Amino acid sequence: MDLTYGVQLVASSIVFVLPAYIANMTPLIVARLISKRRPMDLGRYWIDGRRILGDSKSIEGFISGVLSGFLVGLFLNDVLRGFLMGLGAMTGDALGSFIKRRLGMAQGESALLLDQYLFVLVALLFCYSSGYTLTLDQLVVILVATPILHISSNYVAYLLGIKQKPL
Repeated sequence: MDLTYGVQLVASSIVFVLPAYIANMTPLIVARLISKRRPMDLGRYWIDGRRILGDSKSIEGFISGVLSGFLVGLFLNDVLRGFLMGLGAMTGDALGSFIKRRLGMAQGESALLLDQYLFVLVALLFCYSSGYTLTLDQLVVILVATPILHISSNYVAYLLGIKQKPL
């Protein structure tokens, strides 16, 4: 593999999932801008007696994530992919919270791999189900880059006071 191919591969892979990355970050910013948010689970509890999702998953955050994915898709001239990536990322993130609550994990508690991968895997699944495809090389780049970018961006958000914990 020559350098040009490698750079193009990484760039095309990151651009493909960019709507999901942006969608996943947007609710953190919205949480700082909107103090009164409504939880997606409306404060309800699952059959195990634990909250379904918890207060950190808000209706406003979910909508802002989907909308930001759509807007990135608009910028990239592919609104369908942007919308699907945004919706998939927000769905995957909510699913991750659901799983963490079932495991008895506290809100905001980090679950290595689950936090880094589920949002992007569900986003990719939503796109794949609508006919979007990736090469194996692109998929490998996404799977390697996602935890690195996720952990790095969380640490920056922590330093900026957007997140309470670095992971």
